[in-house]
Amino acid sequence: MIKQTLAVLAVSAALATPVFAASPSTAMPQPVACQTKRELFELLNAEDRHDTKEEARLTAGACQPIAGLHYEVVSDENGITTIRIFAHEGDWASSHLAFTLDEMVAAN
Repeated sequence: MIKQTLAVLAVSAALATPVFAASPSTAMPQPVACQTKRELFELLNAEDRHDTKEEARLTAGACQPIAGLHYEVVSDENGITTIRIFAHEGDWASSHLAFTLDEMVAAN
């Protein structure tokens, strides 16, 4: 029972950690992509309000960090980039589209 409680607390703490935790040397948030443009805007608004609960809710479901993931840029328009994220590099069957900010996408 105690081990289960500790596990739940550990998961809760991990989810409560904001995706936008930036190092002191930079104001650039960690790269993140969301399933829809609306969810991306909600995440950005939550970061602006310093609403860590809303950030945690979105990153637990609709949004995910993209650092280290395999993805390709599909399109970019008005500062929003559409990317295709691959579970396994080149595996189109397990891929999905996501939306992020232009500055969060690594230059090719």
